[in-house]
Amino acid sequence: MLIRSCTFLLLIISSAAVFAQDRPRVFQTAEVQPAGTSAEGAAWLKRSKNKVEGRVMARVDKANTPYTIWWVVFNNPDACLAECGPADLQADGGAAADVAIFNASGAISAASGDAVGGGVINIDISMIGREGAGIGSQMGPPAPPFMRDLRKNNGLCGEIHLDINEHEFNGDWVQELTYPEFPQAFAIFPPVGECSDL
Repeated sequence: MLIRSCTFLLLIISSAAVFAQDRPRVFQTAEVQPAGTSAEGAAWLKRSKNKVEGRVMARVDKANTPYTIWWVVFNNPDACLAECGPADLQADGGAAADVAIFNASGAISAASGDAVGGGVINIDISMIGREGAGIGSQMGPPAPPFMRDLRKNNGLCGEIHLDINEHEFNGDWVQELTYPEFPQAFAIFPPVGECSDL
């Protein structure tokens, strides 16, 4: 009994230490911006030095349709050409801005239940620094040449775009499930203030 109590106490102390090291935590919200779709809604992120978690809540074009959420992380947003976005991928494959793109989650959209029609998604997401899809068995295809993770200790300093992706399954299934395609919508979260000082 004494050993169990000591083990439990050590677990609590170590958990508290890890939690304290990952402060401060910053809450951000963003509207869903359509791009080739009529999606609308909102997303939020709770960010700390090494962890990002959040939720995407959106009305999407179709009910009973597979949707995926993708992390698009500009680990070095200061190197973006202007506003971080597709131009940075086209310029050098995302190398300068240290872009990471990998899957966050997915769901089958539910019917909206109102006269407008379409579907709705409500999806929780999270990632930990240096534990993205580039780690272990989830390695994505070799091209384009960007990495697939949030850099360690970069949870506050990266610019994060959430890509809401409708899957049409109209071609290469490997491409469909390992890289986002149109139609899409985005929620964009800038770096957190003077993040290097936090």
